[in-house]
Amino acid sequence: MRGHLNLIILELIKERPRHGYDVIKAIEEKFQGFYSPSAGSVYPILQELEDQDFVTSSQASGKKIYSITKDGEQELKVNKDKFSDMREHLRHRFGDMGRYSELMREMGYMTHFVFGKLRESGASDTKTIKRLRIAIANFKSEVEEILREQKKD
Repeated sequence: MRGHLNLIILELIKERPRHGYDVIKAIEEKFQGFYSPSAGSVYPILQELEDQDFVTSSQASGKKIYSITKDGEQELKVNKDKFSDMREHLRHRFGDMGRYSELMREMGYMTHFVFGKLRESGASDTKTIKRLRIAIANFKSEVEEILREQKKD
């Protein structure tokens, strides 16, 4: 994915000027939550795209906003076939996942909930962590049972 991330980011900025966090959220949305690049991946790419004169940046409300340049548009044109192949590959790989997006979103909320509660409580003792691991193992077992039952039907 990293090899194609430059083109994905450039395409998103072509849609409209964006700041780094907006780029991350737009990618997450495009991949329906199945892929979310880290800030450590996105920001260096934005800097690289700016160094190559494919984007320019300006400050607005304390945020660095990136806009595509003519060279950036040309780069997308030059890589049009590569970009089309990548889109087709991703559509093939993730296309069916759209129907699971709500479930994935709920799992993401659950992950944030658990870590939020851990931070709030400061609970990091071995007994609590062990109990949480057992709860997760039980959840996995329940999921497997539901899917086994579904196969029987």
